[in-house]
Amino acid sequence: MPDGSGSVAPVAGPAPLSLGDGGAWTTLTDLLRWGQALNTDEPGIAPLLQTPGRLDDGTPLDYAWGVGVREHAGHRVYRHGGGWPGLRALHARVPAPGLTLALIALDDRTERRVTLMDGLLDAYLGSSSSSPIMR
Repeated sequence: MPDGSGSVAPVAGPAPLSLGDGGAWTTLTDLLRWGQALNTDEPGIAPLLQTPGRLDDGTPLDYAWGVGVREHAGHRVYRHGGGWPGLRALHARVPAPGLTLALIALDDRTERRVTLMDGLLDAYLGSSSSSPIMR
């Protein structure tokens, strides 16, 4: 915005791509650390984040506070993914055995990250078809 001197004064506000879609700037290491912190409830919010929602009529959802709730080889799995042009990411946590997995697929314009994550879960937990938990 002009500041009266002919120059443009900086506008107070968030940096571009710092909020919402595309606003998570992270590394695989940080994603793994965050997942493990949630698995042990270090921040004190895991029970809230992991509680699946319900519709007004009581119908259960397979979605909690920002994470999909699934079952894999008898374990409850919490997943969240995202993407940006040319990049896809997926984070999964399995609190019971204390497992956290994260992947970032560069130059990926598909949904192969889901298949990749399912393969990693198979390797760590045993083979199972992922399905929504409906309770």
